[in-house]
Amino acid sequence: MPVHAQAKPHLLQISEPPDAMRELVLSQVVRQTITGRITATAIVEPNAGAVAEVTSEIPARVVKLVAQLGEKVDSGKPLAIMSSVELGQVKTEYLKARSLESIRIQHLRREQDLYAKKIAPLKDLLEARAQYDSAFAEYKAAREKLRLLIPPGQISELQWSDNNRPLSEFPLTSPIAGTLVKRTLAIGTMIDRNAPAPLMVINLERVWVIANIFEHDLAKLKAGDQVNVRADAYSDKVFCGRITYIADEVDLTTRTVRTRIEVDNREHLLKPGMFAKASIAATGSREVLAAPESAVYQVDGAQVVFVATGNKGYEVRPVRLGSRGDGSVEIVSGLREGEIVVKKGGLALKSLIANKAAN
Repeated sequence: MPVHAQAKPHLLQISEPPDAMRELVLSQVVRQTITGRITATAIVEPNAGAVAEVTSEIPARVVKLVAQLGEKVDSGKPLAIMSSVELGQVKTEYLKARSLESIRIQHLRREQDLYAKKIAPLKDLLEARAQYDSAFAEYKAAREKLRLLIPPGQISELQWSDNNRPLSEFPLTSPIAGTLVKRTLAIGTMIDRNAPAPLMVINLERVWVIANIFEHDLAKLKAGDQVNVRADAYSDKVFCGRITYIADEVDLTTRTVRTRIEVDNREHLLKPGMFAKASIAATGSREVLAAPESAVYQVDGAQVVFVATGNKGYEVRPVRLGSRGDGSVEIVSGLREGEIVVKKGGLALKSLIANKAAN
């Protein structure tokens, strides 16, 4: 496959084209109306409102692991069963206070009935009232203390323990529906609120894709604009989303603005941390000189196209690009209307450049 360099250093002449060269697809550079698209690098993040870090508010020991990593859980589902001596003491104080309050209210009602029938003196009624007020205050204080440790639903169901359910045991539950993505626990492990949360649940039904938009493109987009997202892991699949937030400050180093795109992810294909590319339909349309987006290649750090010169010759032409449309890209400089460029198969020409540089 002889390749001869001509007088121009960026001209490839192919005298015996291999099979790869016979599969080249050419296209003409034309003027066309395109709806500009802004492209930007992005990264997938969980919806901040759909992430729950779960830990214990008091020192506790793991008794049983319930939910497994990767398992989908409902709101309120137990993730692990814990045991805490402190919680057992607080529950005991609450149950005692609740029982005493119940006894005092019955005594007060009896004294009220006796006083109304002129059987008991007023001082007995007043004494019963004072005893009830004291018992009620202790009950409310014990309940408020317990509310800091377990959910209200568990308090209403609390009873004196039997041999199967010690008062010291309690479940760590998920506050949201989602997937258990983190569990750094083992049976017997001690945890408390000062340590990093050992459990994390994330709802991945909708995720955020955070794109970095250059400041000169800000005037072309707004909240609500539709966005096509492609993840590096699924190059042939397009995820549809919409812009929900544009940050109010520009990064001084990159001159970009963080833009949040909310994407439907019911199949759970997009994972937090994945790299992606966002393509945003910019506001307005105009007529420009355009070439197929697939005709642009990176060679030695520059954006180039391969221009057909006739007689099996191809010129490596640097170009400057502008707005991108659906499959097309604006040519700001480097090409003229009517020129023929390689639309498909240019990787074979790119490899010839590398071979020539190696020789």
